[in-house]
Amino acid sequence: MSPNDGEVRRRFTAAAILIPLFLVAVVLGGAFFLAAILMLTAAGAWELFGMTMTKPYRARRLAGTGLALAFPSVLYLAPMEPLVVPALIAAGIVGIALAQLLDPRGEEALASVAVTVTGAAYVGLLLGHQILIRELPRDVPGAPYWFGALLLGVPIVLTWANDTAAYFLGHRFGERKLLARVSPGKSLEGAVGALAVTVLLALPTLWAVNLYTKLFGIGDAIAIGALVGLAAPCGDLVESSFKRDTGVKDSSRLIPGHGGVLDRFDAMLVTVPVYFYYVRGVVL
Repeated sequence: MSPNDGEVRRRFTAAAILIPLFLVAVVLGGAFFLAAILMLTAAGAWELFGMTMTKPYRARRLAGTGLALAFPSVLYLAPMEPLVVPALIAAGIVGIALAQLLDPRGEEALASVAVTVTGAAYVGLLLGHQILIRELPRDVPGAPYWFGALLLGVPIVLTWANDTAAYFLGHRFGERKLLARVSPGKSLEGAVGALAVTVLLALPTLWAVNLYTKLFGIGDAIAIGALVGLAAPCGDLVESSFKRDTGVKDSSRLIPGHGGVLDRFDAMLVTVPVYFYYVRGVVL
């Protein structure tokens, strides 16, 4: 068995175990799904703040991870309360700034506070949008609770399809770099082809959702496919820029053959919020 075969086997084994576990948590919802998101948030925040250890400033790793965990928690407890997130951000800024002020080693205060609060929101707030989608039936009269799992399945399926299509189409047809200084392996052809695949796949995916309730039109399917297809490479490139800035190849080695949580959920950190605001603002 070649080294590449071993890497493929590790990747497949990890995916075969973790993907079903995540999907089971999505289906169960409630406290089970909250627990899954909190675990992903803790791991992702720890990875992100660990990456910054190569920089001259000191991100506040424990405080930042705690703030990151607070975002999905409050979004679960009060998903539609408009003041929750601004209040949490304000408390996080003040609290972490004071902790930095009282730290005898608290040099680079501006950079440290900024990267800690931003990093916590990047991981915790963006991951927390999965809870907002899963809990949408709370605010839709007559909608069964399980319908939230179906709604969340849409951006999950479309994001994974986009990522897969971009990889294979890029390897087959890629010639021009999408953004060479950030991610030399990603091609414009792969991104455009994946966008087309995502839009096409959105049509049968949302048709399947409509079998249970007439919620989406053809225009919604095209719009959602386009939004996810555009957002997915943006999420990927943002995380790639963070890794390039901090000089790391993977956010961690937590998932054998896949890197870290941020490496696996980088696109969904952007696609899920974009999808949520479209559904909440246009469809519902």
